[in-house]
Amino acid sequence: MPQVYEKEIVYDYPAAHTLLWLMRKYPNPQSPQVFSVDTISRTMDPDTGVVRSERILGIKQGAPKWITKLFSLPQTTYVREVIFIDPAKDQATMMSMNLDLAQYINVLEYITYTPFPREQGGTAPSTLFRQHALMHSAFPTRMIARRIEKASVDRFKSNAETGKMGFDWVLRKGLEFSGNMNGNGNGNGASLA
Repeated sequence: MPQVYEKEIVYDYPAAHTLLWLMRKYPNPQSPQVFSVDTISRTMDPDTGVVRSERILGIKQGAPKWITKLFSLPQTTYVREVIFIDPAKDQATMMSMNLDLAQYINVLEYITYTPFPREQGGTAPSTLFRQHALMHSAFPTRMIARRIEKASVDRFKSNAETGKMGFDWVLRKGLEFSGNMNGNGNGNGASLA
């Protein structure tokens, strides 16, 4: 049976700011495992204004030792990510899937970024991040398939907090950069590196 991982996070930034910096989420100091981000295409629907971006992320993150030894896996993997940003509604939808190691595990991820309603406890404009990931292994031995799925869920859990800290860092740097560009900063400029 496939394993599911779900997470909700509230970012203390308005949705418009969050979406502006979403495409610059990587690199950041909290996510050194993401070593490359290659944009394959970026288009805008002239009628709706929705921006569609497709990227390939290179990730170097070791699998659990028992999996690496059993299957002689490489340390790098690649993920295809498709993002739809709707600036009129201040929301984004992101879907991703692994491009390799699919003979062992398929990971499908669906993420939304939406304005966080004040009536649900938001005190200032903020953004609600919702993540839903499905991990399914079709490995012939059921016991091993379940262990692979569980290891994938555990990885998602361990990356959740560092992922939030990394994107918070990008969003904070984005505010500093915007302030400096508008003449509100110290004039030294801000770097995302």
